[in-house]
Amino acid sequence: MEPTFENVQTNEGSSFCCFKVKCHDLNEDHSWHFHPEYELVWNISGEGTRFVGDSVDTYLPGDMILIGPNVPHCWQSSTNKGHKESELLVIQFKPSCFGDGFLQLPEAGLISRLLDNASKGLEIFGETSEKIAKQLSFLYQQQSIDRLLCLIKILDQVANSDDVKVLTTPEYDLHSDINNTNLRRIETIYSYVRANLGDDINQTEIANKVGLTTQGFSRFFKKYTGLTFVKFVNTLRVNEACRLLVRENYDVTQIAYMCGYQNISNFNRRFQEIKSLTPSEFRSGYRQGNKVPYSKAS
Repeated sequence: MEPTFENVQTNEGSSFCCFKVKCHDLNEDHSWHFHPEYELVWNISGEGTRFVGDSVDTYLPGDMILIGPNVPHCWQSSTNKGHKESELLVIQFKPSCFGDGFLQLPEAGLISRLLDNASKGLEIFGETSEKIAKQLSFLYQQQSIDRLLCLIKILDQVANSDDVKVLTTPEYDLHSDINNTNLRRIETIYSYVRANLGDDINQTEIANKVGLTTQGFSRFFKKYTGLTFVKFVNTLRVNEACRLLVRENYDVTQIAYMCGYQNISNFNRRFQEIKSLTPSEFRSGYRQGNKVPYSKAS
């Protein structure tokens, strides 16, 4: 599917959209896209890489995200052949579904603030995400006014929780020009890098693929993602390393080579820059049951 503006359609008899996505490979039909609706996404099963604005992160079962209007995003399944089928529950809505003036009510003050903050992309985690997951399952079964009331309660619970963190950086420019050509270029770059993480990635070669000079490519990528290309590649490689550290029993040196690092010292340095701990500390913390984050909080 060509990366583009998504035209969201509400469910019949409803003022917002609620649906499940279930497929073996999200990469086939889930490209870099945006829409004017807010989006609440619960990853029920499957794992891979999540892109929200300039945030690049690994997602696992239980991952839950709230995204504001027109924030470009996509989920890409793991390239690991043994990964489980992906299943997402998605809610897309506009504030107008609650009725005129709802967000100006004193009782809706925290929800209004939550939706403002969603313009940067929000991750919901911990006990809150576990509670919201149960409520989303309940909402999915409801009809009519019960479904709408359930959505309001979910947003209110998230708005009153501390288990929420911002995904994009303070420098992220939401108002960069968004058009099909730029989206197509970003999608091509993302797909190429993900498919070649373990190999040498040549910036000039990718620039040629998207019809840009090397210098033009650097300016373009920084403007539309908020990241330098080198930082982007390192972030994807380190996130893949995190997945391997958690899911596989390869030693750290093997994982470094599998993720495109020919020098273990460079791998350790890049990993610590992005995760604020060493690969061994990351693996040890996860196996001891600690809530080790896949990326540093903003």
